[in-house]
Amino acid sequence: MTPDDIDFDESNLHAYVDGQLPPERAAQVADWLLRHPRAAQQVLGWREQRESLKALHRDWLDEPVPPSLTAALRPPAANASRWPRAWAAALLLAVGLGAGVAGGWGGHAWWYGKKEAAEMAAAAAAARAAGRDPSIPEYVRDAAIAHAVYQPEKRHPVEVGADQADHLMQWLSKRLGQPLYAPVLRDYGWKLVGGRLLPAGDDAAAGTSSGGAALARAQFMYENETGERFTLYVSTGASSPDAPVAFRLMQRVEAGQTTRSLFWIDGKLAYALSGNFDERRLRVLTDLVHARIGMIARAASSP
Repeated sequence: MTPDDIDFDESNLHAYVDGQLPPERAAQVADWLLRHPRAAQQVLGWREQRESLKALHRDWLDEPVPPSLTAALRPPAANASRWPRAWAAALLLAVGLGAGVAGGWGGHAWWYGKKEAAEMAAAAAAARAAGRDPSIPEYVRDAAIAHAVYQPEKRHPVEVGADQADHLMQWLSKRLGQPLYAPVLRDYGWKLVGGRLLPAGDDAAAGTSSGGAALARAQFMYENETGERFTLYVSTGASSPDAPVAFRLMQRVEAGQTTRSLFWIDGKLAYALSGNFDERRLRVLTDLVHARIGMIARAASSP
């Protein structure tokens, strides 16, 4: 049965937007949406609403835990009343769980622990001082810059070409310390040009799994028949490997050219897909790439 033979109802499409489908089913939906633009537009509208709701009060949610609440977790005085302490602890748990759903400071404590939350709060303050959005990891900015630098290149767009794809995958996987996958997208008009190894910056949102800074990142480049290109940037050691997958958008304008990057974390890897085309097209492409990577990873891990 081909994707054209399947008619997905709204429950399947909503589950797809919410990331609740298994990789194989999600890939089928992504394929089907590429052949049904009206349904794809509706799905993208739902996703935009979802992302807009998640972005509400993000600045407030990124603030560190208030001292008055953290004080409630300290050992009590011998004669202190138990009721205020119990009430404060319950309030802290409730606020933490609620913010965890939205990805705020309660989520930081839930996913990362107190030390990591404090480090991320310090990184957020430094980002604000530099005039950057603290909710966007540094690796995403690096991904957009790398895209702007290399996608116009005619003679040397990549270090290793697609004609050495096996070597490319082995090399980059070894250098990053995680298995990497570049999905085949020829059926959708995109061919792999190749990839390159890039240095990593000091990024608290995507270091190594042991807590240090990642030393290397990978960039894969794709091109269609009209010469358009997009790049897939991969960083290792995501700080929240157990967090649910969520897609967010960053736009960077330089010299009159807009680079849009959709970024997400999946397991121990952090991704950013960058292109110079409109957001709706970028989101459909990101859905496809994410689904295909999930299928390849699942097949590779199967006995």
